[in-house]
Amino acid sequence: MPGPEATGATPPPPPAPAPADADVIDFQQRRALANSQRQDATVTLVPDEQPADPGLQPMAMHAEALFQHHQRTLTDPQTAQAFRIALDLAQGILDAARGQQHITEDAHRRIHGTLATARRAPDAL
Repeated sequence: MPGPEATGATPPPPPAPAPADADVIDFQQRRALANSQRQDATVTLVPDEQPADPGLQPMAMHAEALFQHHQRTLTDPQTAQAFRIALDLAQGILDAARGQQHITEDAHRRIHGTLATARRAPDAL
C-alpha cells in the first residue's frame, strides 16, 4: 500500500521569541530564587502521624485479645502482616459489594473507615 503523497508544503516556521516586556514566566529566575530560598530554609522532619481515632485503642485491644486466645499476638511482625492481608481481602470484598450495588456508598465509606482503623491496630499496641 503506497504511503501518503507529499504535498510539497513546508512546515510553518517556529514562533518568534516574545518581546522582553511580554507576560512570560522566566523559569531560570524562578529556579534561582527557589534554590536560594531552599538553601536558607531549615528542614524539620515530622513523623507521619495519623489523626487521633478514639476507636483505635479499643479495637486494637479487642483484636489483640482475640489473637492471644489463639496463641498469637499482633505485636509479632508476621502476625501483623497476616492480619493486614486479611484486611486487604475484606476491603476487596467490600469494594465488590459496592460494585454490585449490594451496599450504599455511605455504607462503603463507613465500613472502609472501620477497616482503615483496624489496619492501624498492630501499631497501637
